[in-house]
Amino acid sequence: MNMVSFNFKSVLCGLGSAVVMTAVFASVQMYQPAKLPIEEQQQITVSSDSYTVDALDLGPYNDCRRDCHATLLAANDSFLIEVNFDYSGFDNGNGFNRSTGIQIDRLEPEFVGDESGEEINAYLDRYELTKINEALEESIAVKLQKLGGSHG
Repeated sequence: MNMVSFNFKSVLCGLGSAVVMTAVFASVQMYQPAKLPIEEQQQITVSSDSYTVDALDLGPYNDCRRDCHATLLAANDSFLIEVNFDYSGFDNGNGFNRSTGIQIDRLEPEFVGDESGEEINAYLDRYELTKINEALEESIAVKLQKLGGSHG
């Protein structure tokens, strides 16, 4: 009988400790600052001298033309930008001059993060989007050239 009451007391003490620990953790959580939704965070203007394409996904056969994906890094790695895009190739020649290349038809930033990778409420002006566009066009052209593919 003494053994039974001892086990019952230890169970009650264990249960009481669990309740106290839960209350402590809950109170700590209440005092943590809540992370605001991205739309409610202060907007940060993204700018960089240049952008580098870190990852370029043109699909399993490198023939993606619609809903392609890329990750770019700002020159000083202060921003990470993930974009979805559509592109087309062109090959124009008039007998004297010939120009070939890649043209981005649609560019949609999907995610912008700071140097730690945390998502931020970012503003990308037209000038920054033009630099991102140029970096993407160059990267796609280089990748397709290395693969021996055509631009058209």
